Amino acid sequence: MTLKILLVDNHPMILKLLANFLEKEGHEVMTASDGLAALSVLEVYTPDVIFVDLVMPNIGGDKLCRIIRSIPRFADLFIVILSAIAAEDNVDYKQFGANACIAKGSIKSIQKHVLGVIQRWADKSPADLEPVANLEDIQYRTITKELLSSKNHFEAIINNMSEAVFELTPDGTIIFVNLAALSLCNLAEEKLLAANLVALFAEDEHERIASLLAHPEQLPLLIEDDPPTLLNGKHVALHFLELRQNGQPTIILIAKDISERYEAEQALLANETRFRELFNNMSSGVSVFEAKNLGASDFIFVDFNRAAERIDKIRKDQVIGRSLLEVFPGAKEFGLFAVLQRVWQTGKPEHHPISLYTDNRLTGWRENYVYKLPSGEVVAIFRDITARKQAENKLAIESAMNGAVARISRMIISSDSLKDISTTLLEEILVLTGSKHGIIDLVDPKTNNLMAMAFSPEILSMCAMREEGGALVHTPQGLVNWVLENKAGILSNSPPADSRAKGISSTMASLTRLLAVPAMFNNELLGLITVADSPREYEKRDLDTVEQFASLFALAAQKKQAQDHIAHLAHHDPLTGLINRHIFPDRLAQAMILSQRHRKKIALLYVDLDKFKQINDVHGHLAGDAVLKEVATRLRSLLRDSDTVARMGGDEFVVILHDITSKTAVKNVTKKIIDTLAEPIFFHETQFTVMASVGISIYPDDDKQIDALLQKADKAMYQAKKSSTTSHIFYEG
Repeated sequence: MTLKILLVDNHPMILKLLANFLEKEGHEVMTASDGLAALSVLEVYTPDVIFVDLVMPNIGGDKLCRIIRSIPRFADLFIVILSAIAAEDNVDYKQFGANACIAKGSIKSIQKHVLGVIQRWADKSPADLEPVANLEDIQYRTITKELLSSKNHFEAIINNMSEAVFELTPDGTIIFVNLAALSLCNLAEEKLLAANLVALFAEDEHERIASLLAHPEQLPLLIEDDPPTLLNGKHVALHFLELRQNGQPTIILIAKDISERYEAEQALLANETRFRELFNNMSSGVSVFEAKNLGASDFIFVDFNRAAERIDKIRKDQVIGRSLLEVFPGAKEFGLFAVLQRVWQTGKPEHHPISLYTDNRLTGWRENYVYKLPSGEVVAIFRDITARKQAENKLAIESAMNGAVARISRMIISSDSLKDISTTLLEEILVLTGSKHGIIDLVDPKTNNLMAMAFSPEILSMCAMREEGGALVHTPQGLVNWVLENKAGILSNSPPADSRAKGISSTMASLTRLLAVPAMFNNELLGLITVADSPREYEKRDLDTVEQFASLFALAAQKKQAQDHIAHLAHHDPLTGLINRHIFPDRLAQAMILSQRHRKKIALLYVDLDKFKQINDVHGHLAGDAVLKEVATRLRSLLRDSDTVARMGGDEFVVILHDITSKTAVKNVTKKIIDTLAEPIFFHETQFTVMASVGISIYPDDDKQIDALLQKADKAMYQAKKSSTTSHIFYEG
C-alpha cells in the first residue's frame, strides 16, 4: 500500500535517511525543514501521514500540530511526533492533536517504529500505540532536561508579559506569539502563527505596516505617537527589534494596547480642537493674558483668536509673548488696562463699556467683557463697534440732513424769498459740516461777480464786499474762482497750500479748511456755496452734503428766475420788451401819485405808426416785427430813466413824461420822437421809413382819471393823423 507521507524535521540527515527509507518501502514522500515550510507544502499537498519534529525553527512541532488540526481538510490526517526530547520532557502528544509519538534513537530503531506506526495506522488499530515509542533505545540526558527547563522558564516569562510579543520572519510572517499577543488580537495561536503581520491591522494601516517591514534598516523603531489600529479596533504602540540567530534575521515585535490612553488623548484632542475652532471662529475678538508679575504692572498675551487679528489688524504671532502696553499703547487711556488689573486682583468679571480706542496705528470703538480663568489668566472678549458707531453717526447725519432738506423744500414750494431760503440753507450747512464760516452767492453771468445772499459775519472782512444796486457783491478769488471756472466742487483741508488757489488774499489765506460747491441747474451755473474752518478735516460726506444743498439752492434760484420771467412776461410785451397795456395803467397811476406829491405835471403821448399795415402786408410779419422792435429801441433811447414807454398793441405806443415844465418842452420831446422814428430802418436789404402821429394829453390839466386821460391822448392822435399840417396835436377840450 502506497501512502503519501510528509516528513518535517530541521535535521537534514534524519530527513534524508527517513525519506530514502520510506521511498524504498514504496511510499510517496515530501519533506519540509521547519513548521513554516511544512505549512507551505500543505497548501498544495495532502498527505496520509505526517511525521513532525517538536523542536524546530519558524514554528515548532507542537504549534504546527495545532495549526494543522484547525484546518478542516486535515481533520483525518495521521500525525506522528518524532521527538528528541520525548524522554526528558514527558511529551503529551495528544494535547496538541498528534496521534502518536516516537522518541528519536538510532536510525534503525526510528525506522522500525515508523514502519510499526504506519502498519498500525494501515490496520486501523491506533489504540494499540504506545504513549511514546522507542524509549528503550534512548538515554536520558541531564543537559537536555536543563535546557528544557530553561526553555519552559523563558516561555513562562514571555507568556506572563503584559505586552504582546511577536516573532516574525523578515517578510512579516508570524512564527511565535505569547499569550498577551493572543489576547491582544482576540485570536487563537493557530490563527496567528504563519499569518502575516499586515493582515492583523485595519485595511488603511496595511501600507504603513508593510512599508515598515520592507525597511529593516530602520529598526529598532518605536511607534507610539500615532498608533496603528488592529482589525479589532485596538490602538497599539509598536516596538520593532531586529535579531539574528545563526546568521538568520528575525524581527521581534513588542505591542502594547494603548487604546484607553489613546482614546482619552483623542477625546482631549477633540475637545482642544473643538475649543480651538470655537475660539478661532468666534465673531468676537478674544485676548488671553497672564500678569507680568505679582503687581500686574502689565499683561502678556498668551492667546489671540482670528477675530482679534481681524479687528485689531495685527497677526497672532505679532502679539503672543508681548505685553499689552507694548502692542496697544493706548490701553491705559482707553481704560482697559485698569479693568484688567481689577479683574486680576478681585476675580470679579467686569464690563468695559463702548469706548473709542486710538493710538498711532489703530482707531476704533470697542466694547470689552473681562473675566479671570481658574488658571489665573485674564480673558478679554471684545467687539468692534466702529461700524455700528459710524452707522449711528451716519444715520444721525442723514436724519438731520433729511430734516433740513424737508424744511428747505417746504420753503421753496411755499415760494419764500431766495434770501430767506439762503439764510436757512447756510444755517443747516454750518451745523452739518461743523464749519465756522460760510456764504451763499448768486453768480452774475455777465460779470462773474458773486452777489451774497447769506453769509457769516466774519465773511464780510474776508471777501472784501462792496454794495452795488442794494446788494453786496464781491469778486471770486483763489479756490472759489477755480470752482467757478471748472464748475466742479472742491474739498481742501489746506487751502493756502492747494495748487488750485491762485491770487488768494491774506484774509482768505488764514482759512484752515474749505469746501466750495457750484449750484448748477441744467448745466447752468446759478450760484455758489462755500463753507470753511471745520475743527476736523472735511470728508467726502461733507462734500456730498454741501452738493445736495447746492442743488436745492440752484432749484430755488431757478424758481425765482422763472417767477421773475413769468412776471416779466405778464407785464411786458414779448416782442419789444416794453411794458404792456395791462401794467401800463398801474404805471400811469404811480406817475399821477408822484405828480400830486411833487406838484408836477405829466404828459401822456399816444404814438401811432402811419401806414404800418402796408409793411406787414407787403414785406411780411418778420419785417413788421423788426420795425416794431427798432421803434421800441429808439423810444427808450430818447427818454429818461424816470420816463415810461409802453406798447398798447399793434403799432400803438404810449409814453409817460414825468416832471414836465411846459408844453414847449413836451413839444420838443414829441418832435424829437417823430424825427428819430422817421430815420431809415433797415431789414436785410430793405429800407423802411416810418412816420408817426402823436396825440398828447396833460395831467392834471386835461383830466385826472386814467382812462379819460388815455382816451383824450388817443383822440388827439387821431386828429394828428388826419391833419395835413402837423404830426402831433395837444388835446383841446
